[in-house]
Amino acid sequence: MDRMDEKLDALWVEYRDACPEPDPTPEFMPRLWQQIDKRRSGNARVLRRLAQICVMATIALTVLIGAVVIPHIQSEAFFSKSYVEELAAEHVNADFTDFLTVGDLR
Repeated sequence: MDRMDEKLDALWVEYRDACPEPDPTPEFMPRLWQQIDKRRSGNARVLRRLAQICVMATIALTVLIGAVVIPHIQSEAFFSKSYVEELAAEHVNADFTDFLTVGDLR
């Protein structure tokens, strides 16, 4: 067990030598926050650009639907008649008596 402790102590000494402690100067915290803000602003820039692309794609799709799809749908013959006119056109040759005798299977 003593040998493991010696190896661990040697490892801690190597670590301390490799990573010196930062100097406690008055500029330490402002520099630290500057580095943090740089990282945050990079992520925010990417998300802002992605949001702009999504908004522009939505606007383009809306204009396309408004300019092409809706006028095409409204000009179809299907919407040229009302519901009642369409039903009347289907039953042009039907008499009133035909409607009364629908239940009879003669």
